[in-house]
Amino acid sequence: MIYSPCKYETRAGVDTPVFIIGEFMSNRIEDQARRVAEPFLQENSCVLWDVIFEKEGAMHYLKILFDRSASGGELASLDLDSCEKLTLPLNKLLDEHEFIKQVDIVELGSPGLTRRLRHKEHFDLCKGKNIRVMRRLDNGKTEIISGILQGFDQEEKSITVDENEINLKKCIRITLEEQPSWQ
Repeated sequence: MIYSPCKYETRAGVDTPVFIIGEFMSNRIEDQARRVAEPFLQENSCVLWDVIFEKEGAMHYLKILFDRSASGGELASLDLDSCEKLTLPLNKLLDEHEFIKQVDIVELGSPGLTRRLRHKEHFDLCKGKNIRVMRRLDNGKTEIISGILQGFDQEEKSITVDENEINLKKCIRITLEEQPSWQ
């Protein structure tokens, strides 16, 4: 497990570093970034898709992914100009908060056509659409399954793809396989 010092706590008059498990720190930073970004994006007719804080190599990345709102709860594509207009003010807003000091690189933008599915809301929105699941088998090998997402079972922590129930704990990555509108 990765341990990261994130604050100092005073015990018996001595400042002692408190270590938090990496995943907990990740969730904490994601939650804080979500609380900052979501109202800003809503004010600008956008929907927050996901916030991801992860380590890639030696760098800590904070990815804030969003789409345009459309009528009826649907999502609309985000063009480059709209994304560019939102990036500078959102960056300034994030810089006002303490948690951003633990981030090396901030990525702001669209989740793209092959967006990752990580939350219940993602599975609900993508029900009936083609997805791609990469999962680890018991023998250590990986398997890729493509098919129509038929459902999500929160209690069982599983999804159903083309009649196959897949345990989310064995999944490495789940992405939408949406075809671009120009094809």
